[in-house]
Amino acid sequence: MALFLAGCKPPEQPAVTSIVGAVLIDGTGGPPISDSVVTIENGRIRAVGSRVSLPVPAEAEKIDGAGKFVAPAPIDVLRRNAGSGSAGYTVVRPGDPDSVLEQARRDRTPLFADIYSLRDARIMVDRGVTGFLHMIRDTEAIDAVFVARLRDLRIVFVPMLAEERIPAALALAKRNTKRLADGGVPIAVGSGSDPYREMDLLVEAGLSPADVLVAATRNGAAALDALDREGTVEPGKRADLLVLYANPVEDIRNLRKVERVMRAGLWIERDVPRKAP
Repeated sequence: MALFLAGCKPPEQPAVTSIVGAVLIDGTGGPPISDSVVTIENGRIRAVGSRVSLPVPAEAEKIDGAGKFVAPAPIDVLRRNAGSGSAGYTVVRPGDPDSVLEQARRDRTPLFADIYSLRDARIMVDRGVTGFLHMIRDTEAIDAVFVARLRDLRIVFVPMLAEERIPAALALAKRNTKRLADGGVPIAVGSGSDPYREMDLLVEAGLSPADVLVAATRNGAAALDALDREGTVEPGKRADLLVLYANPVEDIRNLRKVERVMRAGLWIERDVPRKAP
């Protein structure tokens, strides 16, 4: 999230803030809420809804969101590794001993397997991983029974398409990403450097911009076992938000058109410039 959330706290920010009149895309995959109210207090989302039914608190600083779009700030899973100082995950590989997996379970961190083949994926599902880094790249003959098992276990794939340098391997990884997504397997966004590029490639793979937004928000939080705290714009969750000039559900590249960034309820200065339409 550093691309989106790097910065510092401006002075004298209000205790309660309401963003009023924007189209809310909450990251859950549900329909947008037009003319919305999003109220933030003490770093968390206090209330969300349509202005028709949700009053704006009298004490709130009101931010005019007319003509704008509010979405959760994207989560780059690869930037949340266990060595980053934040709650992250453990990465294992098919050849690792069981002791590595057992330690991760004792630490209660999500357990990701870095894989290449369908065989790798089958082995690591049997060993109890919760997610995968990279996509299956040796075959596209992934049987429906295995896809259903992945779906039912809610195992999250982080395809890392932008890491592929061989065109044929990238094409295969894209096709398998679409196959798993169509089968209900959660896809999340992970990038070593550029999450925007990763999201563009997910659209090229055949996912809709709306599905990619969910991958970059709700599914990323789910992959990190943090969905109760972040990833969607819902009451009680941490207020990590983007205010955008354009609708990312129409074009995922509109996530680049940022007017404001909020982190934990505070408007922040950013390293990336604001980009008007």
